[in-house]
Amino acid sequence: MNKRVGANRRKKRSDVIRKIKTGRLVRRAFSWSAGAFLAAALCVGGVVAARGLWAKLGSSDRFTVHTIEVRGARRIDAAEISRLSGLHEGMRMIDVNPHAAEKGIGGNYWIRKANVTRRFPDKVVLCVEERAPIALVNASRVYYLDDEGVLLPLFQGTYSDLPVISGITAGADCSVGKKISAENMRRVKSFLAVIEKSGVLSARRPSQIDFSGASVVKLTMENSRTLVELDDKLGLVGITRLKGLTDVFESSSEGMPKRINLCYDNLAYAQW
Repeated sequence: MNKRVGANRRKKRSDVIRKIKTGRLVRRAFSWSAGAFLAAALCVGGVVAARGLWAKLGSSDRFTVHTIEVRGARRIDAAEISRLSGLHEGMRMIDVNPHAAEKGIGGNYWIRKANVTRRFPDKVVLCVEERAPIALVNASRVYYLDDEGVLLPLFQGTYSDLPVISGITAGADCSVGKKISAENMRRVKSFLAVIEKSGVLSARRPSQIDFSGASVVKLTMENSRTLVELDDKLGLVGITRLKGLTDVFESSSEGMPKRINLCYDNLAYAQW
């Protein structure tokens, strides 16, 4: 009987290739397993080392708070900000919780934003951004008003050269930390921006501004008894007309009138 030489050779070659592939797979699996084991060992070692380092930070006198630095405070006393943070000198650095300290500082209505960072080995920095008032508001009582419409408390013995605004509402609950309505805030900011942009009233700063009218703004300027009525929709045009009239009246023998009405397009009404 004739032997199938070609078939036998192919079978032997196939068996050899299969053994080679199997060996490669075994070595690759072993390599992956060894790599995974090594990575796990390194991770465990890293965790153990980190815990050891953290424990050292907690027990060493070198890693205690020696300095608390306050940055950005102008109206709020630095000592008050430190108190609100709940931090104190001598505490362990690992016990400093930046998030909790920021939340505590934010309890003061004058603080817009707070950021607390640890500077190892022994320093904590408290950075604050205070709210900036743009006016005083007479709404059942007097508050500061910032550019976001937030009502802020007055400081003891407050003196301010900001205008006093009336005729706006902050809803039923008019108290510290509340906001005036968005519509009123847009009107206030728009009118104040026109005054600042014009620059024509730099020598006659508005001391009181009444927004109780639907479109009429009543204002009184510093060191003046004159009540001025303006249509705030006229914007810069109305302010410029007011500047021209006050220059004329102040140089006249009659002086400034008791009332000036500039709510008309081509007419100015004055009453002595």
